[in-house]
This record gives sequence, structure tokens and C-alpha cells, in this order.
Amino acid sequence: MTTVHKPALQIGLGAAIFITAASMTAATLHFKPSLVEGLQALRTAKAPHTICNTIATDPSPPLNVRSSPVVAPDNVVGTVRNGTRLVVVDRNEGWLRINQPLDGWVYQDLTVTSCVPATAQANANLPHSNDSGMQVLAQATERYQSGDLKAAIALTQTIPASSAAYQPAKGAVNQWQRDWKTAETTFAEMQQAITQSRWQDVLLKVQTVPDNRFWRAKLAPIVKIAIQRQNGR
Repeated sequence: MTTVHKPALQIGLGAAIFITAASMTAATLHFKPSLVEGLQALRTAKAPHTICNTIATDPSPPLNVRSSPVVAPDNVVGTVRNGTRLVVVDRNEGWLRINQPLDGWVYQDLTVTSCVPATAQANANLPHSNDSGMQVLAQATERYQSGDLKAAIALTQTIPASSAAYQPAKGAVNQWQRDWKTAETTFAEMQQAITQSRWQDVLLKVQTVPDNRFWRAKLAPIVKIAIQRQNGR
């Protein structure tokens, strides 16, 4: 790895973090408005012109299904594994009523919903037509970029093997998992370097951070501190 000698270059590296995070966000909003609409759909009722799939994404699986929309020690009627598709029939203050694969209530924040246009879903069911797998993969990619790796992976699991996006999704998940582990390791190393006042090491390590909006935004304050301390402020 090349040693950084000039403070100007160190400042440039730190500035790149902020510029990259901002430009990636702007690019996402400008070139992928459908992703923003999909995220907004998670907090709103299903529109007549869209088809939504809800799946379990509990950070501590399996997901509990309860007899009523409240957490109680005696109302768990069953559990479902992450990636399981849930059929939602009602909503109540942060809870979802489902009737498949079990009848009961699940906490909405432990699920993720992917919505696609009904026309795209219909076309996906026709022979030789475009499927909606790429749209789901795009939504999963946005989830990954926003820092929700588990939800991103769970979304890709809803893509059927018949979809053209199936193999790309498998490759994307493998890459996401490798990059996420690299980012976690780099973040820990940078924090340790900060505690030991190794400011130059912090600025060197930031070059190894994968291209992920969440992690670059998370590292921005650390880089800012390193630049200030390196310059004696």
C-alpha cells in the first residue's frame, strides 16, 4: 500500500468520503425513482396498481406469530423462518395480520415488503416476457446500500429460479456479504487507530472501504476527526 506523505492528499481522501456519499444518494434518487417509491410503499397501504410481497426478516429469527397485536409471553401461536412469504390481510399500529403460512399477527418492523407494478407482475407470468426479478434485485440493492443487509438478502430470496435475475442476485448476495465483512473489519481497525492517535493509518484504511453508502457515511465522522487531529486541530 502506498504511503501518504502530504496532508493535502489526506484532506482529499476525507473529502472524497463526503462527496461520494452525497453523489451516490443523489444518483439513487435521480436515476432510480422506483426504488424511492418502493421504500415509501413500506409505510403505506398497498395501492390498487401494485402487487406487494411481504417476507420475514427478523434479526433474531425465527419470527414470532402472535394471536393478538401485542407482545405477551403467552400469545405466540407459531414461528416462521426468515425469507418466508407472508400473506398480509390487515394492519394495526405497526402490526400486520397474516393468514399464510400461519394465522396471526407479526411485528411490521421485523418484515420487509417489496412492491412492483401489477402490469410488470402480469407480464412476468407470460411466456418469453420480462419478469420482475430485476426490479426486486434493484430494491434489494437499495436496502443493502442503506445498511439493511439482512433485509436485502431476504428480498433476493423472493426471486424465483425462473427469473433472469436469479443468478445475478446470488452473485450480488455473495459480494454483499464479503464487502460487509470487510467494512466491519475496517471500521473496527479505524476505531482502534483513532484511540491510539494513528491518524495516518485511519486515512489509509479508508481507501479499503467497499463501495457502500451506509458504511461510507458511517466512516465520515471518523475521517473528519483524523484530518483535524493530523492537522493539529
